[in-house]
Amino acid sequence: MKQALFTLIFLLTAVFNAAAQQTNFPLQFQENSFDIGEIGEESGIVYHVFSFVNTGSDTVWIESAKAKCHCTKGDFPLEAIPPKGTGKIRVQYDPKGRPWPIDAEVDLKLRGKTETNKIKLSGLVTAGRKTARFSPAEYTRKFDFNEKLIDSGEKEFRQFVEKMLPFLERHGDVKVQIESSASNVPTKSYSSNEELTIARAAEARVEILEILKAGGAKPERVIFQPDISKVQGPEFTPDYKKQMARYTPFQYVKVRVY
Repeated sequence: MKQALFTLIFLLTAVFNAAAQQTNFPLQFQENSFDIGEIGEESGIVYHVFSFVNTGSDTVWIESAKAKCHCTKGDFPLEAIPPKGTGKIRVQYDPKGRPWPIDAEVDLKLRGKTETNKIKLSGLVTAGRKTARFSPAEYTRKFDFNEKLIDSGEKEFRQFVEKMLPFLERHGDVKVQIESSASNVPTKSYSSNEELTIARAAEARVEILEILKAGGAKPERVIFQPDISKVQGPEFTPDYKKQMARYTPFQYVKVRVY
């Protein structure tokens, strides 16, 4: 009984200490882990950029970003990070000779601080081949009526776009085509449904470039193909509110990468 109680207390203490350690670490990341997806063993080094903000009251310096395996490397800013200051840590992974699931952690340590933090890459390395140029190759964002914005902070969209960064670095360019659609229900915010679907494509392009610029990519390397803008779906009828489910599948933006 005493042994069981001791074990319980030990486990609870470890959990509380871990939680405190995570909470007290002043650099707060937009995300602490990223799924790099499926990559081929011969595809070359892949990476992801983790963005952070210093939420503490003191200026800090990153002392180290270490991984247990030499296949993983963390590049971090050497300059001081003041309160509310922002920065990026690039974590790269070499899949060569490692045809198995990716579980790459980087331990972050700050100068003069005992608290640490981890950021992590996950994914899967496939043996003996190169990855397709870009995978997944399509992102779809569904909209409510008259809605046109894709928020660059939207996690799924941002992760899709950020996967272009290593391909831009490796191949020099990527081709992007945007397909936008509106239903036949008349818009109240635009002069026409055609204008609405064109606005959706234009906004998607702006957000894509904003995310890529933040990741250090050159906008001119993104080759946008002619937009495909559609107004489609069932014909409009006065009782459309009762038939909403028939129209909503035609409110979307699709981004395809080649």
